[in-house]
Amino acid sequence: MALKTVRTACVLQDNALDIRVSDQIEQLDELIKQESGSETFFDRTFITEGMETLFKEGIARLAGRSSSGVFRPKQAMGGGKTHLLVGFGLLARNPKLRKKIIPHVSHIESFGNARV
Repeated sequence: MALKTVRTACVLQDNALDIRVSDQIEQLDELIKQESGSETFFDRTFITEGMETLFKEGIARLAGRSSSGVFRPKQAMGGGKTHLLVGFGLLARNPKLRKKIIPHVSHIESFGNARV
């Protein structure tokens, strides 16, 4: 069996090519509210090693188990920083979502809903 190409293996979302510069400036709190803690965000997200690290460290901080309070994503433009921060915001706000998406991460039950 031949390997699939990216073109045959991936399906674009309906609005994937409808990009406007004005849409590129995000209000993170608005994006998090729009997602409403929904699992939909994570249905279309592959959790990378970098995301996993932020989730673990951020959850530990919110649970009072870490003194690390500054996290600086270092990706270049288009590197997924907004997506990363929205994902963390959703998990911070929603204990049930944490249990489903990152059940293996320590301290997920050590705090309730974080105010984002």
